[in-house]
Amino acid sequence: MAVIGIDLGTTNSLAGVWQDGKVVLIPNAFGEYLTPSVVGIGKNQEVFVGSVAKEMLATQPYDTFREFKRNMGTNFLYGNGRKKYRAEELSAFVLRRLKEDAEKFLGEEVTEAVISVPAYFDDNKRNATKNAGRLAGLKVERLINEPSAVALKHHTAERGAESFIVFDFGGGTLDVSLVEAFDNVVEIQAVAGDNYLGGKDFNEIIAQDFYEQNQISEAYLTKNEQENVLKEAEAVKKELTDKNEAERQVYIKGEAYTLKMTNQRLIHLSAELFSRMAKPIAKVINMVGIELEELDKVILVGGSSKMPVVQQYIKGLLGDKVPVVLEENPDESVAYGVGMAAAIKERTGDIKDMLLTDICPFSLGTELYDGSFSPVIEKNETLPCKRTMYYTTVRNNQITMNFPIYQGENIKASDNLKIGEINLKRLPKAPEGEQVVKVTFIYDINGILDVNIESSVEKVHKVIVNKQIGLSEKELEKRVEQLEKMPLHPWEKEENRLLFEKAERLYEQTTPKNRQVIQECLRYFKELLINTKGRKVRQEYVRIMAILDYIEQNQVDFGPYDETFWQKEEEDTDE
Repeated sequence: MAVIGIDLGTTNSLAGVWQDGKVVLIPNAFGEYLTPSVVGIGKNQEVFVGSVAKEMLATQPYDTFREFKRNMGTNFLYGNGRKKYRAEELSAFVLRRLKEDAEKFLGEEVTEAVISVPAYFDDNKRNATKNAGRLAGLKVERLINEPSAVALKHHTAERGAESFIVFDFGGGTLDVSLVEAFDNVVEIQAVAGDNYLGGKDFNEIIAQDFYEQNQISEAYLTKNEQENVLKEAEAVKKELTDKNEAERQVYIKGEAYTLKMTNQRLIHLSAELFSRMAKPIAKVINMVGIELEELDKVILVGGSSKMPVVQQYIKGLLGDKVPVVLEENPDESVAYGVGMAAAIKERTGDIKDMLLTDICPFSLGTELYDGSFSPVIEKNETLPCKRTMYYTTVRNNQITMNFPIYQGENIKASDNLKIGEINLKRLPKAPEGEQVVKVTFIYDINGILDVNIESSVEKVHKVIVNKQIGLSEKELEKRVEQLEKMPLHPWEKEENRLLFEKAERLYEQTTPKNRQVIQECLRYFKELLINTKGRKVRQEYVRIMAILDYIEQNQVDFGPYDETFWQKEEEDTDE
């Protein structure tokens, strides 16, 4: 059975598998590689994932969830009034859909996957990702940092000795990695990032500007109307990829409003976002201690890197010192790399000889008597890693020592993330400082922390498993059973649901004449589904989708403002 690689993204997810000496991306039910990371829950608790669910954002916003990756490993709950879901449970639905698509594509059962995560995901978020895999029926032993996956994909094609930065800017997160690569070795030197910075933030800035320009209170709008504004804001952002000015119409309570944006204005409004982009780039360079001139290139990946304003900002930031390269198909780069990582795990073909040395994205250590943090394994240590530190008693006749285990970069231990605790209880009585305790941390590439603590009379060994946040083993098994009973909507019927969702969305946005056309089409198609099967249904589906596409494409769009219209008016008057 094949091990697949999955890029579980904030905005879109996709999967790949190693076949015939290369990574092959796995298409979904619609023949597309990108599956929107959106989950909709139907009235009968049926689950919709991807394009159908994305359409449901506008028609059933209270039953549809997106961007839940940002809340992985937290106590945040998503609910529709009837039921509450954790981010890992919603992610499990996405993973399950990708698993089913892979099984259909490969013609065999898929039980194991390598999944990518942002480099800056902490222990809570990584455990939640593994839990999501398990809830989806997948064994997930290996997580790979997203920029590490990109570095693997890039260097496999290049093979030369090089130093480069991977700037991975997706829909919801930003990851930056500094990489050294040579021969068949890809060595991650440093990682930094922002788990709450992505393309969605630009969507929200464009939407907020629209509200202010039109003097509309967001609180005054229904959830459906807010989702429609965000949808149009995203469309404007995408249009700005090809031109400097974009304009869309937004219908609110029967009235048409104009949503307009230029790249120059977006740059002005997004000053804070751009400043946040610069910080992780500077951080990885400073952590490694190299000069800009020593870098061969900066590689831009992730869907949001396609924005011209982002590309221009990075180029301006680096000046002429470092070439900035936009990776071909930046949305798919991580998936290709994860597919390669899955092949390496399987020891498959030529790829088995590639060596990817990842790093610890955060420091791991314990708390000293004064509350300060004492790192045992420093951030950016190459994995797997083994480090030992020695600690002494601080009081006369001290017989116990407590070792709370933290991960993070704050000097105050309690400001970091606590992931466990180990206590020694039988120290021999002795003067202050005479009893020495040996503490050894072993951290592997799969994110497992093995802690050994040894005094002169006592040894304690523990594998740290974070149970502070997330599901216990018993809860996990119970949720697996519950989620398995919630059927994903069969892919054969998913196309039909997409038609209905798209029709309902357009119905809210279009003219009375077009509304009548949509109503008649839906009425006829529903009757056909009840009374007919086979080719006739498919033919009618294609015909009605063509009508809906025509209505959508011919909605009013005046394009960019052209002030030369007045000059033409004057010419006509002179004649």
